[in-house]
Amino acid sequence: MGENKKKASQKIIINNVVPLNNGDVALFLSLYRILLENGYSVKIAAYNYDTVVKEYPEMPFIPELAQGFLFRKLPWLKPFLLPFLFLLSRDYRKADIIIGAPGGYVNSYYSIKSSLSIFKVAKRFGKKTAIYAQSVGPLNEKDSLFFKKLMVKSIDFVLIRDAFSNQVMESLKIPTNKYFQTKDAGFLLGYQPAERTTSKKIAISVRKWEDDNRSVEAFKKMIAALARLAIDEGYEVDFLSTCQGLSFYKNDALVAAEIKSELEETYQSKVNVLADYYNFHEFYELLGNYELVIGTRLHMCITALTRGIPALNISYEVKGKECYNYLDLAEYSIDYNESIESAMTTFQVFLMNQEKICEHLKSKIPQTALEVESDFKRFETENLTSE
Repeated sequence: MGENKKKASQKIIINNVVPLNNGDVALFLSLYRILLENGYSVKIAAYNYDTVVKEYPEMPFIPELAQGFLFRKLPWLKPFLLPFLFLLSRDYRKADIIIGAPGGYVNSYYSIKSSLSIFKVAKRFGKKTAIYAQSVGPLNEKDSLFFKKLMVKSIDFVLIRDAFSNQVMESLKIPTNKYFQTKDAGFLLGYQPAERTTSKKIAISVRKWEDDNRSVEAFKKMIAALARLAIDEGYEVDFLSTCQGLSFYKNDALVAAEIKSELEETYQSKVNVLADYYNFHEFYELLGNYELVIGTRLHMCITALTRGIPALNISYEVKGKECYNYLDLAEYSIDYNESIESAMTTFQVFLMNQEKICEHLKSKIPQTALEVESDFKRFETENLTSE
């Protein structure tokens, strides 16, 4: 009883949450649920606050600091104004622990100074700080120095979610008592298999990615080839993404519509672009209608796998390959700019082996879920309940 009372008195904020991306929702929702189940008092600091409270009225959202129009136009202002915004926020002032949401934002594709400066401020005001189940890297020289300083002075602990991130932490000489390796927090969703459908429908998620000199045009041609092959094998194709349907946010349906428009008319009649916005609960249910998934967004794949649905991964960052390595599914992860011939060969093998993959998921996903739950317990013991 005393331990439960102590946990309930611990005020935790999960910060850096983007609830309009269902991949991000899978991540912060998983962490939120397990914290709640273990008796903690939790609030979720979210961007796009006015929109997300309408979609998820049951959840304890608070506005994230520095989320207004001014900071989107002038992001360099954020680190300077964060101390004042922190003091103006009753929730941040009263919080005991700030935990960065799980994900893949600690790399030089994004502005890590914008995402991580809050921890410097939180530590200045005496808070415990951590980041949960995060990919780290690749980092350029400037970002490496910034992150290393934060790990020394401002961030108490980081859970990393793959072997590549572990190599980055080692290369930065981060003390080993400040991190350990887990797997993606999305697996905290557990294994909730949908009834196996024979709908002959495939869901494909796409996205625009131009970093690392990637070619979006080559990617689109590869996806078009996979769609044609799926249709030739008797499938109907729906383009569906974790990011879509909102005019003010990333909308993968736009890329999907471009791909469909470039298909021959005989194929277009078998292709649908689902362009509406779905909240996570709607999205998770909708996935159950599909026999197979092709996912460019990693959490399109992970959420499908937790539903027992085979998913072919298209990896635009190292995180996709890393995830499929530890799931023993490496042969079903291809590169964003894979050659069309290679991609089609892999897809054909994927189609032939789908029942075998389903059997693999029945044991692998529950096992992975147990592993990440065990890792949470270790994280809790070392970082939440320790003095």
